Amino acid sequence: MTTHTRVAVSLWTLALVVTAAVFYTPLSAQGKSVNDGVYSDAQAKRGATLYGEQCASCHGETMEGVADLFPALTGAPFVKTWTGKSVGELFDKIQTTMPALDPGSLKPAQAADIVAFILSHSKYPAGAAELASTADALKPIQIVAPK
Repeated sequence: MTTHTRVAVSLWTLALVVTAAVFYTPLSAQGKSVNDGVYSDAQAKRGATLYGEQCASCHGETMEGVADLFPALTGAPFVKTWTGKSVGELFDKIQTTMPALDPGSLKPAQAADIVAFILSHSKYPAGAAELASTADALKPIQIVAPK
């Protein structure tokens, strides 16, 4: 094989790798939304317990929030704030900034459980699988209005 051929093959291979990396999205997450049953009932139940322990003192027992202080985490206010964003963004917000008095103290699985509870409380359907506990894995799942 000539040097010219080796360079051409190397460049072609590199181009394929770069293209695959740029356009890769896990097939299981492509086009998913919170209406597709992206969390389990068991996960939402764990999240309900954690919410009561970690979140309710600020956001309220029924997630109604406190005007201008703590946002509502359910219903129309939640949908208005989060529509068009990803579950990964919501997870990241909770994981890095909550609870307010001890930001970043929740373990990733705990943050995912709380997200599942928030979704269940807003009437998004449960499914068989649990939410992943990394923002990157959750970014392809879009928050949309409930069906």
